[in-house]
Amino acid sequence: MNSLFNQNQIIYSLDTSALFAAFNERYPIANFPALWCKVVELIEKGRLKMSQVVFDEAMEDSGVKLWRNQNNLQQYFQIPVDEFVQEKVSEILTVFPKLLDDRRDKSGADPWCIAFAQVTDNCIVVTEENPTDSVNRPKIPDVCKHFKVECIKVVDLI
Repeated sequence: MNSLFNQNQIIYSLDTSALFAAFNERYPIANFPALWCKVVELIEKGRLKMSQVVFDEAMEDSGVKLWRNQNNLQQYFQIPVDEFVQEKVSEILTVFPKLLDDRRDKSGADPWCIAFAQVTDNCIVVTEENPTDSVNRPKIPDVCKHFKVECIKVVDLI
């Protein structure tokens, strides 16, 4: 992680696909309880967030929704979209229009996740995607690199 950041002040912008992959495939709660305790702790401290657009998409997964409800996380998790985030989303899509490609199984929330990180001090994007280094098939790490936004994997939260 970037040494310029105070570890206790970092805000994390969580990507929907990272949450789905971590929750359902890579780091199930039964096998990684310490990770999920840390995730809950970060959410409760207001340090792990999702923009409203990302949150709405994440709640389409019934397992994630149940976990959120069981841990009473609704009040902490989501943040409203403001004009600054909307402006950044426009900038992102101007440079990376293929980030929203209807022909691929691609999240419509990705630019919102990155835009929130851009307008939030000490913010890092949490994703499970790997870069493609392609403007024709960009993923979150490609866009983050272009806009100089740090991104990490879910497991790096602990």
